[in-house]
Amino acid sequence: MADLNPLYDPKTDNLPIDPAVQSMINQPLKDQSGFSPEDQTLLNQLMQKVEDGSINLYQPSSLLNVAVYEALSPEMKGKADQNAVILLGEIREIVNLMKLSQEPTYQVKSLVQSLNTAKSRLEEAGNIFII
Repeated sequence: MADLNPLYDPKTDNLPIDPAVQSMINQPLKDQSGFSPEDQTLLNQLMQKVEDGSINLYQPSSLLNVAVYEALSPEMKGKADQNAVILLGEIREIVNLMKLSQEPTYQVKSLVQSLNTAKSRLEEAGNIFII
C-alpha cells in the first residue's frame, strides 16, 4: 500500500476513533439560512400529512388526488403512478432525515427544493398529487 500512497502508515490503520470525534462526524451539517417560506410550508404539510396518515410512506397511491387521477388518460395515469413512486421515495428520505434532526440540513433543504420543483412540473396537467 505504501507504494500507492507515500503517506500510508500501517501502524495507524484501523485505530479506534475517539467517541467524541465519531459523534461530531455523525452530525449532519446544519444550514444556517434555513428554508425559504415556500419550502417550509411544503415541509410542514408533508410532515403533517405523514403524521396524520394521509400519506402512507409505503403506498404511492396515497399521494394521488383520486378525483383528478381518475379523469386522466391511461397513459397519463401510468406517468402519474411512476412519478408517485419517485416522489414517495423522496418524501421517505425527507421524513427520515427530519427524524434525525429537526433543524434544517443541506440535504433536507435540497430534497425539499427538488420535491417542490418536481411537483410543480408534474402538476402542469392538473393537481394530481395531494402535496
